This record gives sequence, C-alpha cells and structure tokens, in this order.
Amino acid sequence: MTEEASDFIAELEKRFGGTIDYRTYSTWFAASDGTIRNFGVFLYQIDSILHFEDFERKPALFGIPLGARKKQPKYEKYEGAIDPKDISDISRVSKKVALNCVLDGKDSSAIPPANSFQRFFSTLVTRIIMTDGTVYFFELINHKEFVSKI
Repeated sequence: MTEEASDFIAELEKRFGGTIDYRTYSTWFAASDGTIRNFGVFLYQIDSILHFEDFERKPALFGIPLGARKKQPKYEKYEGAIDPKDISDISRVSKKVALNCVLDGKDSSAIPPANSFQRFFSTLVTRIIMTDGTVYFFELINHKEFVSKI
C-alpha cells in the first residue's frame, strides 16, 4: 500500500474513531435519490457501520492531467453510511434495469432479483434496500464476500 493510501486510511480511522475491518471498491454506484457514480465508490466498514464515498475523477493519460473537452458540472462529493440493522433486503439485480429505475425515478425496490438468464447474460449489481425505503446499488468485485462482511 502506498504512503498516500496509508495516510488516507489512517485519516478515516481517526475521523470515525475505529479501525477499518473491511474495505472494497464498487466500480459503479447508484442510489434511489437519483445519484449515479460511473466511476464507483470506496466502501469501508468501521464498527459494523458501512461507509461509502466517491472521489473526483480528473481525466488523465498515463498520469498526465488532460483538460476537459466539454464543460463538466461542478464535482460534489457523495458519501453515506449504512447500518446493517437498517437493511431490509440484499439481492442481485440487473445493472441495466437498476440504472433505468434510477434514471426514471421508479421504485427501485420493486425490481425482481436477477433470474437465471440475467445472471448469465447481464452485468449484475448488489441492491441494498433500507428500512426507510432508500435503495443503493453497488457493482462489487466480490458480492458474496461483501454480504458475509455485512
């Protein structure tokens, strides 16, 4: 781990007053409030609470910053936390269906879990439905490991 990454982890642990027990990355993220992060979010667990946050992604080629081609909206950091006690359901669903629900503002909790055909031919995302009705979608590297840690 680089020194920069170690410093970042140490700062998170100091900010939340605990040790990071588990961390992973979601390559794509969406929430029922309409938030979509195509470059994903960093997830980490401290004292059983799952925290997530995104990072500003500036275009670069081989580490050399590139100028933006078109006017980009101002970056606004997105972060949140999930208490496992507030989760009502975790399942896998089609990324395409999840994206369409978020873009159209439809009830994301009504999406049926992925069927056998979707599991084979579609990109799947992990859907977390909270007791307050909020729905999060994460495209995780390892769904089973994530569920076991939560």
